[in-house]
Amino acid sequence: MPPVRKPPTRKAGAAQRGKPASAQPGRKPAANKAAAPAAKPRPSSRRAAAPPEAKPAAAKPAAAKQALSKQAPSKQALSKQAKPAAAKPAAAKPAAAKSAAAKSAAAKSAAAKQPAARPAAPRKPPPARLSGGSSVVKVLDSKQPIEALRKFLAGIAGEATREEGQIALGSAQLMLLPIAHEHRGGDDVKQLLDLVLARWDAFPDRAGFHAQEFLRNAFAAVGDDRARIAQLATLVPADATSELRFNMAGAYAISGDRPAMLRALEAALAAGATAAQVRRDPDFAPFVADPAVIALLDRAAVPAIPVDVGRYVAPVRAALDALVGTLRELGEHSRLNPPASLDAVLAAERSRKIQLPNDYRALLTITDGMAMWDHEFFGTIDYRGDTQLARRAREFLEMSVSYGGIGMDECVPLASWGQPNNWLLYDPRGAVREGDPGYVVMLTADPWPMTDLADALLKIEDSVRDALGTN
Repeated sequence: MPPVRKPPTRKAGAAQRGKPASAQPGRKPAANKAAAPAAKPRPSSRRAAAPPEAKPAAAKPAAAKQALSKQAPSKQALSKQAKPAAAKPAAAKPAAAKSAAAKSAAAKSAAAKQPAARPAAPRKPPPARLSGGSSVVKVLDSKQPIEALRKFLAGIAGEATREEGQIALGSAQLMLLPIAHEHRGGDDVKQLLDLVLARWDAFPDRAGFHAQEFLRNAFAAVGDDRARIAQLATLVPADATSELRFNMAGAYAISGDRPAMLRALEAALAAGATAAQVRRDPDFAPFVADPAVIALLDRAAVPAIPVDVGRYVAPVRAALDALVGTLRELGEHSRLNPPASLDAVLAAERSRKIQLPNDYRALLTITDGMAMWDHEFFGTIDYRGDTQLARRAREFLEMSVSYGGIGMDECVPLASWGQPNNWLLYDPRGAVREGDPGYVVMLTADPWPMTDLADALLKIEDSVRDALGTN
């Protein structure tokens, strides 16, 4: 097996490869998400390197003036705000003043009768607060990181604080990354696992993000070591991520424990792992022809989409006509191709082993591929052959999967979306959309769900109008 909240994968985290996009891979160790000890949501999915932020759409002139006029305060209002009334000191009431003076005199008399107070002993300065990120770096940059972690843990008396636990688990899981790649199951792995597991009960958050990432990487690095695998398995929380469960199944596969591997693999598939991940992971290679594994993968297959194109033709054509009309009005280009028959569309799906949503099937029976502004849509030829558009989409999906893109390996490319790492996809499970199956625009690693194909075409029309600053 080749060695991160954002389908589960077990590959090494994106930070180790200079990740540009979201993603969440197979059994290689988790990404460098634990460097900072601040609590972080469970990995999703979904996103690894932070993609460039989308540029705000240019404001339309008329709308901009109206918005500015609503927002700009009047000169009179500004004048009132700039000159707040000065607070007048309240005049002391005579009776209240006399009472206060009497109380003050009594206090002085009482103080005079008491012995002088002893000078306070000098206070010890509070211990320096741990800086999680810098502490992790200090451990990792040591000449002997495992010994540095051992020394850090030895300095913790009793139960660790939340921050101390994050530092320890974060350092350990990051140390496992190179070890898992170079010395899987070696002495360094055993030392590190035994060191952390001996103090496991002292960590306050044993089911949180840092704990799960440590376990995830531990399963990737442990190798053929049934005793330590069994020990790690007892620590897996009930709400374990699909990535953690997938790595656990891979560890059982490496050790040859078929019954435990089948149980863990079923749990990983139920949590969101995909059949495609299992088939391409070398750790499962000895089992891919196993009838029990085949049955598990078949049950995890993407459900079929019954052919029902007729009711989608009219709304798709209306959205397409509106977009083409807008582009023509603004002097932008578009290209429509001759239509494909429904039989040709279904044949292309069988060739690529994919299923298209019915409204995209309807689009192909209107135009078999098209170019709208800087967006290029797939035609049947792109699904049947290795066209330039098909290659670009494949490279994007493979990159996203390698960087940990949850569910990306089962997404179907539909159109390029203006930039090299921006694509319109069909998400057959809803793993990327984090909901029901449907359309999603990926802006590098950021998913933007779309209602349907007509909604996606409308988004292009809106983008064209905003970019050109017209009403």
